[in-house]
Amino acid sequence: MNSIDNSSNFVSKNRIETLVDGIFAIAMTLLVLGLAVPHLTAPVTAGAIQSSLYALIPSFYVLVLSFVLLAIFWNNHHRIYTQIKAVNGTLLWINIIWLLFIVLIPFSASLSGQYGSFIIVKVIFNINMLGIAALLYLNAYILLNHNDYIHPEGNRNQLISSANSSIFFIIVVLIALAVSFILPSWANIAYLLIIPYEIRDNLMKK
Repeated sequence: MNSIDNSSNFVSKNRIETLVDGIFAIAMTLLVLGLAVPHLTAPVTAGAIQSSLYALIPSFYVLVLSFVLLAIFWNNHHRIYTQIKAVNGTLLWINIIWLLFIVLIPFSASLSGQYGSFIIVKVIFNINMLGIAALLYLNAYILLNHNDYIHPEGNRNQLISSANSSIFFIIVVLIALAVSFILPSWANIAYLLIIPYEIRDNLMKK
């Protein structure tokens, strides 16, 4: 058995992956709580229901967008951690802090859905996304510079691909952040650039 597996300074990657899966499941489920059924006062009419549902469109859009982005983050993390044997204390705490940004997504997404026309709200949402993307890149960067962490059958190209994906995400977040100061209501449109990039990235792996 490799010395990395025997060292008390290392933690099984399976424990990290289990924690990540649980946190993502909770965060992705909590997103829907930001989409409350409208409370209407009597008399309830078809027009009133229709108007209240139209008012939910911004929140619904942010919910779907956040759900898809969380799925992309989860997939990239999975791609990284299938290539390695174990994690040390540094990677452990990077992942813990990363998960802190993940659990904040339901809050920042709900805030963005309800008050998306305000600059400060969009800044909070984008900083949340920036923290996730930057820490995910840091995961891949550290592993790429420590070959002894990588499983003998691991694929460095997967790590490089995940690192590149995180860099692209950081660029998109910075674009969204810049737009937040000009047209805050439209800032989230920048995240749509992520979807074709991820589709192309996954197709190239086949």
